[in-house]
Amino acid sequence: MFSLFSLFLEHGYFAGKKWSNAQLQATSTTQFWLNRYQMSLHKDGTTWRLYGYQNTSKTDFLHFLRNSQNIQTLEFWLLQPLSDFVTFTDLPMDWKGLLQFNSANSTPVSEGKGVSLLQVNTLYEATQDVFVDRAIAKIVFNINDLMTTESYQIVLSARETQWVYHLIQRGQTHLYHPQLVDKKNEVSFSTPSSYKTQDGETAWLSNSGEFNLPLQQVPEPRFELVDTQKLDSTGEHYIKRTVISALPAPRSDQLHFGVPMNSNESFPVCIQSHMYVYF
Repeated sequence: MFSLFSLFLEHGYFAGKKWSNAQLQATSTTQFWLNRYQMSLHKDGTTWRLYGYQNTSKTDFLHFLRNSQNIQTLEFWLLQPLSDFVTFTDLPMDWKGLLQFNSANSTPVSEGKGVSLLQVNTLYEATQDVFVDRAIAKIVFNINDLMTTESYQIVLSARETQWVYHLIQRGQTHLYHPQLVDKKNEVSFSTPSSYKTQDGETAWLSNSGEFNLPLQQVPEPRFELVDTQKLDSTGEHYIKRTVISALPAPRSDQLHFGVPMNSNESFPVCIQSHMYVYF
């Protein structure tokens, strides 16, 4: 037994970037060759491997496939069960189609590790003759490439959005000088501005400005709402308190096209995540 290739999957949206719910499925033609020549796919966490079970070396077997059987490629569909994959992935919002990866376009991840990163080759529209249920990508392994490189990986990024908080007062808590604070001291939110909702409720609006933040399936509580009450006109004496210690992170279904504050553009120029927090 020998390994023909390994494919490691990583996606920034999932916890620990572990893209474990994806499935690799051979195309009908490739599945025919897998059955005929005793090859099989196996999954280990976020890594897929194709094994051969012939009584020969891997190199001789690959030469046999290419030269004797004229098999130039092994092709697979990458399936994703979550219907909102496009929403939380760094792709065009209106994209409907398939990613395409080809081992011929791979690049080494780092020197000496023998791992190659599969780059997105093309984005093309899914047509009826290529459509496979839940398929988000097609992956092509060239036999020539498998002779020299065994380990591959696909890395996709989570969509990043401008976060917008609507802080709506429904209780007795009064805000004087609210501010959204990043516990990591990396992101600066705009100073909250007061407005009235359609129902006449007092609300405060604040956004992450130039900082776009990634969507996450399991977000880490990071931002808090802090309020400062000045006790004199000089501001030397004040009371600072934490009103909300862990503000919610956005879901993938809370996206909107918006115009950033202080922008003169008359058309949507960014993707925003709007969150409504009641206190």
